[in-house]
Amino acid sequence: MIEYWQDLTTSDFGALDTESTLVILPVAAIEQHGPHLPLGTDLLINRGILTAAEKYLEKGIRVLVLPEQAVGESLEHSAFAGTLTLQAESLLSTWTAIGCAVAHSGLRKLVIFNSHGGQTGLVDQVALRLRVEQRMLVVRANYFAFATPRGLFKRDELAHGLHGGELETSMLLHLHPELVRREALRDFAWPVMASDALLQPERPVGYGWMSQDLNPAGAIGRAAHAAAARGAQLLDHLGRSLAALLSETAAMSLNALRDGPEAG
Repeated sequence: MIEYWQDLTTSDFGALDTESTLVILPVAAIEQHGPHLPLGTDLLINRGILTAAEKYLEKGIRVLVLPEQAVGESLEHSAFAGTLTLQAESLLSTWTAIGCAVAHSGLRKLVIFNSHGGQTGLVDQVALRLRVEQRMLVVRANYFAFATPRGLFKRDELAHGLHGGELETSMLLHLHPELVRREALRDFAWPVMASDALLQPERPVGYGWMSQDLNPAGAIGRAAHAAAARGAQLLDHLGRSLAALLSETAAMSLNALRDGPEAG
């Protein structure tokens, strides 16, 4: 069962099972996604996956969704009008404070559900801080770390379609087709580098980049090949994956968090 934190009363928290109740903190971004997708693409995808996960959620698992954190750290997109970005330090402080408030309410299992690739490092840091400061089990759940169904998208798009490409555009065509500027759909080429080179924009080594460094339009990937039907399949798969992760988190004992090293 998925509920929203703000819909509860303060008295409701006394009846929660602190061992099994899960809390989700959705973190997203408001940033440019090329000329064809809305600024809220990451936020809309985050909501879409959470909705898709609900039908696969194991019975008996109670999930509380915190107020979504729509604005994230989008420095790499700040050259484009409309992008909103907060400083990394502000987000670390805010997300950690929210986690502390969750712990103060008696709940110690938190899933940070992230839909913006530019802030995975911040998610990692908050998870570690809350483990140290609040002895919480904090799961770092970046949706793009979930595998995609075999054959749904071409391998080169999965490797290089980093932003506003075929995957994100397909999901938006399914979720909110009215927000996709179809007349602006095209394929946005990525930097050509040798396939066996260590140095790529993101992996295996990577470098600090602004989105215009990868493509002047601020998008990278085969957006013109996007399809709503494949977006629906992908969202269903991501929702199923998130539900499975939530089940595993609910089943994990808080006793796995040890207070210190073994004596002697």
